[in-house]
Amino acid sequence: MQQTAERRHHNWEEQIHRMIGLINIARIAILFSLLIFIAVVSNLVGIAGNQSYLPLITNMAWIKIWCIAYSALIGVSLFRPEWQLQGQNKLPNISSVIDISMIAALVFLAGGVESGFAILVLPFLATSCLLSYGRFPLLYGSYVALLVSFDVFWHLQPFSSFVVRDNLNLLTSQIVLIAACYLVPLLTSFSAEYLASADARILRHKTAFERMSGLNHIVLNRVQEAVIVLDAQQQVWLFNDQAQQYIPYLTVGKTVEPFGSIIQKWRKQPARIFEDDCVLMYQPMHVRAVPLVQENTKLLMLFIRSEQERQKEAQTVKLTSLGLLTSNLAHEIRNPLSAMRQANDLLKENNENNLPLVARLTNIIEKNIARVDKMIEDVSTLNKRDRLNPQTIDLHKFWFGFMQEFQLTRPESAGCLRVDLPKECLTAEFDIAHLQQIVWNLCNNAWRHSKKQRDSVVVSIIPDGDTIHLRVQDDGPGVAPKILEHLFEPFQTNQAEGTGLGLYVSHELAHANKGDLIYDGKNKAFELIMPRKLS
Repeated sequence: MQQTAERRHHNWEEQIHRMIGLINIARIAILFSLLIFIAVVSNLVGIAGNQSYLPLITNMAWIKIWCIAYSALIGVSLFRPEWQLQGQNKLPNISSVIDISMIAALVFLAGGVESGFAILVLPFLATSCLLSYGRFPLLYGSYVALLVSFDVFWHLQPFSSFVVRDNLNLLTSQIVLIAACYLVPLLTSFSAEYLASADARILRHKTAFERMSGLNHIVLNRVQEAVIVLDAQQQVWLFNDQAQQYIPYLTVGKTVEPFGSIIQKWRKQPARIFEDDCVLMYQPMHVRAVPLVQENTKLLMLFIRSEQERQKEAQTVKLTSLGLLTSNLAHEIRNPLSAMRQANDLLKENNENNLPLVARLTNIIEKNIARVDKMIEDVSTLNKRDRLNPQTIDLHKFWFGFMQEFQLTRPESAGCLRVDLPKECLTAEFDIAHLQQIVWNLCNNAWRHSKKQRDSVVVSIIPDGDTIHLRVQDDGPGVAPKILEHLFEPFQTNQAEGTGLGLYVSHELAHANKGDLIYDGKNKAFELIMPRKLS
C-alpha cells in the first residue's frame, strides 16, 4: 500500500510539472494577446464607438505596469518553475493566488466584469485546484467571488437603488460569474479526485499484472519444454527461454514458419488438444498443442520437446525403475545366481569324460551368470551415483596402482599397455571409486578391441587449464558409425557377452563428478574430463 501511494504521488508530481508548463503557455498567450489588443485600442482614439474601451485608454499607464509585472512573473516561472510547487500540506498555492490576483487586477483596470476579461480567471481557478491536489475548491472559489464582488461594488459607486436598477446586467453577470467561480473548482476537484482514484486503480492493476507476469515468466522458464503461444496467423504472442534456445530468431509480434502444419491441424479442430512432430533447426521435435481462448482471440500454446531429450528422459525413467527394482531384488536375484553357479561348477567337476557338449553348455551358463551379475552391479552403481565421496587424487599414484591391478587381472596385457604421464604432479577432484570404475571400463574395452600387440593401448594424462583429460586410445577399428550416435545410451552393445551398460554408467558417473566422458572419433580414443585440483 505504501508503495502504491508513493507511485500515485509520483504520478501526480509528473502531471503537475506538465501543468506548470501549460500555465506558462497560457500566461504568455494572455500577455501577447493583451499587448496586441492595447495596440488596436490605442488606434481607436477619435473614432466613434471607442467609449467601451475608454477604461483601457484611461488606465493605460497602470496597464503597462501590469504588463511589466506579468512579464516578470512569466520570466520567473520559466527560469525557476519550482517556485510554483508546494507540498500537499501547504495552502493556498502561492502561484495560484498570484495568478488569480493578477487577472482580477486586469479586470479592474479594463473596466470591471462588463469588460469580458473576467472570464480569464476561470482557467486559473481550475489549475489552482489541480496544483493543490484537488483540495480546497471552495477556498479558491470564495477568493475569486470576493474579488468579483469588490469590483462590482466599486463600479456601482455611489451606491443607490437607481444605480442598481440601471446596472442589472452588471449584477446578473456578477451572479453568473460567482456561480461559475464555485462550479469550476468544484467540478475540477471532483474530476481530479476521480482521476486520482482511477490512477490508483490502474496502478493496482498494473502492479498485479506485473507480479503475475513475473510469476508467469518464472513458471514458464522452470518448465522443461519450450513454450510458444501463437495465433492463427502464426504470430508469436509469448515464449520462454527454452524456446529461444530452439529457435533463436523468435520475436514477440513476428510470424514463424515452421508450425504451418500444426496451425492447419488446429484450424480443422480448434478445440482439441493434439500432438504432432516437426523439425526445428534440423532437429526432430515433439509438439503438444493446447488451444486457448482469450475473449475473442484464439491462441495455440505449443509445448515443444526435442526427441533426443524425450528419449533420454525415458531411458532415465527406465533405468531408475530398473535400479529401484534391482536394489530391492538384488539379494533375491543373487541367491539363485549363486545356486546356479554352484550347480554349474558341480557339472564341470562331474564331467569326467570331458564331453565337449557338457563343457560348452557349462561355459555358456557361466558366461550368462557373470553377465547377469555384472548387469546388477552396474545398475546398482548407477542408482548410487549421487552418493559422492570426492577426494583429491594424485593421478601418478592412482595410475601405477591401477596398472598393477589391471595387469594382475589380465597378465597378457603386460607390455601392451603404455602410459604417457607429464612430469608435473597432477591432482584431480573425483570420487576414487568412480574413477577406478570408469578407467577400468575404458581400459578393458580398449584391450578387448585392440590388436593385443606392444603399445596397443595408450593412456595419456593431459592437463588443460582447470581440467585434466585422461585419454584411452587403442589400435582397434574404432567405434562403428552406426553405433556412434547411440554410444552413451544404455543397452547399446555389439558384443554378445556385453550388458550395454558400461559406457552409459561411466558417462553418468563422470557427470556426477562434474566431469564428462567423450569419444574422439578422429583419434579413436575415449577422453575422461575431470576437474583439476589446483594447489
